Parts: sequence; C-alpha cells; structure tokens
Amino acid sequence: MTDKDERFFSVDPNLVKSLRELAVEKIREGIVSGYFEVGEHLKERELSKMMGISTTPIKEAFRILENEGLLVTVPRKGTFVSEYASTSIEEILLLRAAVESLCARLAAIKMSEEDVNELEQVVLIMESLHNKGDSDALIEQNSRFHQLIIASTENKMMQTILANIRSIDKAFRKRALKVEVEREVGYQEHRAIFEAIKQREPDKAEQRMKDHILRTKDNILAAEARAQAENGPS
Repeated sequence: MTDKDERFFSVDPNLVKSLRELAVEKIREGIVSGYFEVGEHLKERELSKMMGISTTPIKEAFRILENEGLLVTVPRKGTFVSEYASTSIEEILLLRAAVESLCARLAAIKMSEEDVNELEQVVLIMESLHNKGDSDALIEQNSRFHQLIIASTENKMMQTILANIRSIDKAFRKRALKVEVEREVGYQEHRAIFEAIKQREPDKAEQRMKDHILRTKDNILAAEARAQAENGPS
C-alpha cells in the first residue's frame, strides 16, 4: 500500500457520520475507484493513520466490506482486496441497470412539470461543467440527475434497493468520469434520457437508462482489463 496519495482519505470533520460509516465509505470507494488494486494488502494501522482514526472502525469496516465481497481475510496473512471485487461491482451495476431503468419509466409517467424543469436545469448545468472539464462538480450533478429520477417514482422499494448500492455506484461513476470520452458520451445519454422523460415516452426512457448504465459498465471494465493486460503484473 505504498506510494498512495493520502489526500484520497482526507475526512471532512463536519460530516455527521460514525467513524465506521466513514471508514466503510472511504475504503469501498478506494476499491471501486481502482485506488486499491485486486489482491492489494490493506493494513489496519496504515489506514487508521491515513484517516486519522483508531483501528477499531477500520476493523468494523473490513467486516462489512468482506460481507459485500470486496475484501477477503486470510488467516495469519491479513486482509486483501478480493479477486472477486470486479465481479461484485459488475453484478451490482447489473442490478442498478434493471432497477433504475424502471425508475426512468415511472419518471416519464409520474414526474411533475416542476420536477421536469428541475431535471432540465441539472442537464444544462452538466453541459456547462462538461464544457469546462470540471469532473468533480460533474460527478455531483450526475448523482443529482439520477436521484431526481429515482425520487420521482415515489416507489419506496426501488428507492431502498438503489440507496443500498449508492456508495458503490457513485464510486464507479467517479471512475468512469475520469475518462474524457465517457464524459462526452455520458452527457449525451443523460440528455437523451431527459428528453424521453420530458416527452412522456416511458419505453424510450427505460431503454435509454438501461443502455446508458450497461454501456458505461462494459466500456470502463473492458478498458481497464485491456490496460491491465498491456501493463502486465505490477
């Protein structure tokens, strides 16, 4: 775990979260974003020093992330990023595609005109941020776009499913939006989803959302697999 940029683990002291929640969120994001590589040994003391917290919440976070399939603990050796982490991430994104595409369908039916206008404003902000190349702000507006669609369904079951995978989803979006081509294509797809919702075309909204999520998943995972193969073992 050497040569890491420790700023990745900077913690905002104003966040009203438990230390365990913060540790889970940061380590999970580190795995999903590629900051930690498959097979990398994660050490409690190093992480506690980087985050400025005790090892207790780190231990608790390890247990939670092991249950999610992102970490694996080997007796007398330590805790490592699971070789199945990419598989777990891919399956979670498949779940997201299935559920959120239904959200887009319902949004095209249920969304109020006021919410449609708010969604349009988000799309315009995304366009401006894309043109400026402001990836960090674009990630936040990207999340806002999807959350407005999810909220408009007023379907608690779908909202709960997507809330449970939000941390992994957000980390993957951050990973995707590092790629310039992905930012361009992603923006165009968001606009197409919005247009389908605005025109009250549920079939198109559903299909465009599903295509958007699956294409992003396939492109980013495939590109990273190619890069890993070209670079060989580190």
